[in-house]
Amino acid sequence: EQIPKTETEEQKRNIETNEKLKEKTKKLSILEGSAYSVMDGGGLRNITPYALALGANNAQIGLLTSIPNLLGNLSQLFTTKAMEKYSRRKILIVNVFLQALMWLPLLLIGYLFFYKVLSSGKSSILVILFYTLLLFFGTLISPVWNSLMKDIVTHRSGNYFGRRSKILGAVALITLLISGFVLDYFKERKLLFFGFLILFGLAFITRAISSYLFTKHHEPELKLETGYYFTLKQFIKKIPESNFGKFSVLISLIMF
Repeated sequence: EQIPKTETEEQKRNIETNEKLKEKTKKLSILEGSAYSVMDGGGLRNITPYALALGANNAQIGLLTSIPNLLGNLSQLFTTKAMEKYSRRKILIVNVFLQALMWLPLLLIGYLFFYKVLSSGKSSILVILFYTLLLFFGTLISPVWNSLMKDIVTHRSGNYFGRRSKILGAVALITLLISGFVLDYFKERKLLFFGFLILFGLAFITRAISSYLFTKHHEPELKLETGYYFTLKQFIKKIPESNFGKFSVLISLIMF
């Protein structure tokens, strides 16, 4: 039985349109990632100096490093189920914007500390709290982003992600260097808070831009295989006979 010519042409047009949308999304992803790298180099990399400027002690710096990363990674346990209920693009847009918003209370804490409203102890605890939320929203979306980009980049993925990583790494490094000069400039004038105000304000703006750019991303239909989900108990049982399980154990030990 022959397929009608008009149907074949329509299928070709759909395929061409889909490929064009994927190419557009690949370009947008580099812009979005560059915006994230500005937040990374100017904001995330300076959270410890910020906490030290607020008078955090060694124990609080340790908590600032460990608690946000621990809870942030645990947040990924809920991501798979979320993708079954909501659009991947919607999850990205909402959580990235919430992550951007967390820079505002972090700045407010610094303002209250430098103007003698909050004590050093309370300021440090609040920084740990809001930085934990910031990483929570950011880490939660990691599997969602990986899933979406896997459907977008279907050819020569190594070349694309290699080029993207080089660009993002360069942007993060340049931003980190500039942030060092900014903080040094204001430290000399005893106006250190204004240095952090510039850097964290920029982190908020660029992450909000990331959220906007995700609204322009193309989202192919998510196809989940039957029986794809397994529990933690099932995973532990399969570790001795699974390459994925052995790899996970190795990475866990390295991280520990």
